[in-house]
Amino acid sequence: MDNWDDARFVLALARTGSIRGAARSLAVNHATVSRRINTLESRLSARLFEQTPSGYVLTASGKVITAAAEGVEDLLKSSERRIEGADTELSGEVHLHIPDFFDDWVCEAVALFSQRHPKLNIHLTTVLALADIAHREADIALRITQTPPGNMVGRKVWQLQAAIYASVDTVIDPGKDLAQYPWIRWSPVFKHSPVEVAADSICGNSNSPVRVSNYRSLSHLIRNGAGIGLLSPWFADQDPQLKRISPIIAAATMDVWLLIHPDLRGVKRINAITDLLRELFKAKVNDDL
Repeated sequence: MDNWDDARFVLALARTGSIRGAARSLAVNHATVSRRINTLESRLSARLFEQTPSGYVLTASGKVITAAAEGVEDLLKSSERRIEGADTELSGEVHLHIPDFFDDWVCEAVALFSQRHPKLNIHLTTVLALADIAHREADIALRITQTPPGNMVGRKVWQLQAAIYASVDTVIDPGKDLAQYPWIRWSPVFKHSPVEVAADSICGNSNSPVRVSNYRSLSHLIRNGAGIGLLSPWFADQDPQLKRISPIIAAATMDVWLLIHPDLRGVKRINAITDLLRELFKAKVNDDL
């Protein structure tokens, strides 16, 4: 195979597991994906995929092509990043990915920063889902994790503590086990996070009427009396509609890491924004002392 464009189609189908998914990721129609894969298989005289009820699965030959394609993709992305490393102006684009926990803080800082650097285009995504920095879903990411990926560089900038909160209007009986109250919990995809492991140890399989995938929803639901749950004192203690009903739970503490791809070290615009975020968290910590 001597055409990188063919490899892109194999890689997209391998990652998505479906013709339509590959078509969406490549911005082509599904017929084009099918035709390109069939043509490549005919030219190689080898099956690259097996179609199963759960989607397209790589054959041994397909795995060889995919591994080679990933190598080429990484080389191209690395070359692009190294070229970007020669930047001397705060211009171009920066993709910044943060959890919604920090939306207010970061947006305030970014607003001032962008006014000082009008040639810089900042793409800000505020969701809890993890960004794939290696594939350029983000140039800079704040990630809540106890195990930052080894192929990224960065530092721990914060610790996110947690305690149990309720609405100020919720009557808490000191003689009643907290497991007997309805709990607002994170969705099952976060079941291995320290905060969910801690919640399991406290309330087990107690009633959880609503599960959420972002912090704002969790906070709003508890504030409006849907149940009790674990929130960060950094934010919840400032909310007059919430009351803390437990001490800080050490086991639920999570680390916050500021990460970039190693090829982006030395890029002036990347360094400027990582410096901005480090100073932001440093100031927040000092304000609490």
